[in-house]
Amino acid sequence: MKKYIIILLSIISQIGNAQEYKKINSSKLIYKRNGFFAKNSISITNKDGSKLPMGFYETKIEKEKVPIQFYISSKGNVDGLFIIYYYNKSFCKTILKEGAWQSDVYFDSAGKTMDSLHIKNKNIETYNDMLKKWETKSQLVSVHYYFDEKGQIFKEKGKIYKETYQGLKHDLKIYDYYENGALETDETCFYYRKEYDSLGVLTQQIDYNWETKEIQTLGYENRKLAIKKVEFDEDQIWNPDGTITKSKKTQKPNHISKSYIIETEYYPSGKIYRYKKNGESKEYTEDGKEVIYSQTVKGDPEMDNETEPTADEDLENNVYQSGALEIKPEYPNGIDALYKFFHDNFITPEEEGLKGTVYLSFIVEKDGSLSHIKILRDIGYSTGQEAVRVLHKSEKWIPGEQKGKKVRCLYTLPIKIPLQSK
Repeated sequence: MKKYIIILLSIISQIGNAQEYKKINSSKLIYKRNGFFAKNSISITNKDGSKLPMGFYETKIEKEKVPIQFYISSKGNVDGLFIIYYYNKSFCKTILKEGAWQSDVYFDSAGKTMDSLHIKNKNIETYNDMLKKWETKSQLVSVHYYFDEKGQIFKEKGKIYKETYQGLKHDLKIYDYYENGALETDETCFYYRKEYDSLGVLTQQIDYNWETKEIQTLGYENRKLAIKKVEFDEDQIWNPDGTITKSKKTQKPNHISKSYIIETEYYPSGKIYRYKKNGESKEYTEDGKEVIYSQTVKGDPEMDNETEPTADEDLENNVYQSGALEIKPEYPNGIDALYKFFHDNFITPEEEGLKGTVYLSFIVEKDGSLSHIKILRDIGYSTGQEAVRVLHKSEKWIPGEQKGKKVRCLYTLPIKIPLQSK
């Protein structure tokens, strides 16, 4: 290894001390970038394919639109230092060994190092599809480093800001870090991906099941499982090299798709709040009873509006769902006004990174007052109780109407935290 470094530095020294580069017309050359791991990652030859004589050269490749300087070794390969300039300033420096790529270093307009790529041998955990198990193997990979404003590798607490371990066909392993050095993502591509908040708490995990061909996504709120989504697409092809592609086949008439998406949402207690498969959903109270309504606020993307109209019978009066009414109940000045009222009055718990959705249900009475307010789901820290408190303080609603008469209506309200002023 030491011998290689001495030889490489010697080549660079020769380039640095060279008096001039022989200028050559790019129209007489064939210039190719063949990828990091190719035998010749950068190849420059004569138009007829023959190798250039040993020496120092400068040319302007039309495709790159910037001048380049390079050294051709005795074997006819691009070797040593390969420099690309932009407006007469060094933009990228590439180290090559007989055409094989070793590293790239990129600079900004002021000449400060921005980021770099290096080849390394790294023990990477990969999945053996034949043996159906994880194995640790030494692989030739590239490692991506970022630099701070001083041109130094960004490090804090001994961690590197970003590392990407790349194999021959796709990224194998990726680590992303927050600026404080905390791990943000841990990903082995097409096998799993984990995301963390700045405190190191897991917020999302995606798992690829190569036996069932399913993709499972788990979402967490306040360290508890909040949602699970399982996806299967019969048109997805799970390739042996660890990539997933779409088939180009067209389905026959009357084809019944086997594809599905199953979503399950949970209360903070771990009990199922909502189960949804291919658009059909069921909701449950925390004690496990099925809720017979599922209408929501129009325009909220998390839930389905305009479900099939049904009615819930009360001993004295009918209680309608909003989807069954000719005129739906409405908060004065619209739903945005209600969310602004929550923004101004809701006291958010002092818990860093707290986010999620609180769901309330209630009946809008004939006089616009609210009754039977219930917490369908909250995200802990008394967020449900606080939402009820604020709702009690709000104005009376404009009641719904059916056949010209004011009626009672059941309503579901989602409240996203952190709250935003509309």
